Amino acid sequence: MSEKIAVIGLGYVGLPLAVSLARKFEVTGFDVNISRINELKRGHDRTAEIEPEVLQKSTLTVTHDSTQLLAHHVYIVTVL
Repeated sequence: MSEKIAVIGLGYVGLPLAVSLARKFEVTGFDVNISRINELKRGHDRTAEIEPEVLQKSTLTVTHDSTQLLAHHVYIVTVL
């Protein structure tokens, strides 16, 4: 069984973690900030932790819709 991982909070800790985990697992990144999600979907990380080309090539899925996290097996919270 392939683990489905949710990373909650896509700041300077959560986003690099989510991108790294997405190399081996199915990962959904969640953030309540819709602007942040839209930026990430366009391949822009305002924290400058992830290069645009790395973000664009990643299999990471990002969302602000918490219902998309229901079927996940592991939840990692990276918020203050």
